[in-house]
Amino acid sequence: MKRRTVVRACAALLVVFAMAARSEKALALEFSFLVGDVSLVRQGKSSEAGLGQSLADGDMVITGTGGIAVLAYNDGSEIRVTEKSRVKIGSIIVKDSGSVSLISGAINARFQKLARGSERKVVTPTTVCSVRGTDFLVGVSDGADSRVEMKEGALEVRNPYGRKDLGPSSKARIGLAESPLDDEEEADLAGWKAARDKEMERDPGERGRRFEGYINNMGERSSKSSGKLSELNSRLGGRAAVGNKQIEKTGEELSLVERDMADDALLNESAAASIEGILDRFGKDRTEMYDTFYRIKEESNRVAEQQRINYEALQAVRESYRKAHEEIMGRHRESIEKIKGGIDKESVKPGKK
Repeated sequence: MKRRTVVRACAALLVVFAMAARSEKALALEFSFLVGDVSLVRQGKSSEAGLGQSLADGDMVITGTGGIAVLAYNDGSEIRVTEKSRVKIGSIIVKDSGSVSLISGAINARFQKLARGSERKVVTPTTVCSVRGTDFLVGVSDGADSRVEMKEGALEVRNPYGRKDLGPSSKARIGLAESPLDDEEEADLAGWKAARDKEMERDPGERGRRFEGYINNMGERSSKSSGKLSELNSRLGGRAAVGNKQIEKTGEELSLVERDMADDALLNESAAASIEGILDRFGKDRTEMYDTFYRIKEESNRVAEQQRINYEALQAVRESYRKAHEEIMGRHRESIEKIKGGIDKESVKPGKK
């Protein structure tokens, strides 16, 4: 029984450190194909994209009318960015996430099958697409609603409001501050986006209210994550944490908290980028709407700061978990040695009676 517990604790440790291990896998994204107007914005400076140019966390790819860009991974996976789209690479908070976030426009993502336990993420302001190997389309309206259309393979789409598994030829719509739902709409992705964009133009105030509720929910979730991390750290610092099923349970909880924290950080960053696009559109001519969205953007920034602090706290909890795990393994080794030391080898040789 003791051996089984230690093995399960080891498995939990591997799950907890899986995200950290991804730092060994560099983002390795570059432009493999370019047509027309394609810009790369890096640290606030815009320049013309170059064929073979590598992409880094925080970069923004912007395609104009007629512009197309293909972003290639080193395993053959690729993301085709269509015209009039904005795509953000990686995350400021979740280092080496390997994620690609569609802020507005449309992409066609084709991923090679990944190793078991591996995951790549395609993110929009309203959903995280968990990818292990598939071919799918994603569209995002100017008001941050999302649509996913499957071609091949399977995909999980999730956000703070729910999750949905998609199979071949299935579609899902994910509205701002809504759970993923089946989409029976016949319009193609371009037609769908045009209709959603008109809704945004007709009633930007309603969109502002949705954004406000969405960002407030992110803030509440960030506070809960902070509390959960404190709870886990306290548990790991106590004697009760170092042993048997408690360490296994703690490892599983820590891995789930880390996954949710990563998803929320990516969603909040994408939503903030969407709000920036809305502010650029309104300018300061429509003062009331500009002020509304500017205030929401400031709240998103505050949430992002709390998420950053949580990620720093996560490192301390990881370290506490590592020490607790090593303590369990040390006790296990001592126990095995004691058992071995208590056995008379001569008495158990074949032929002895």
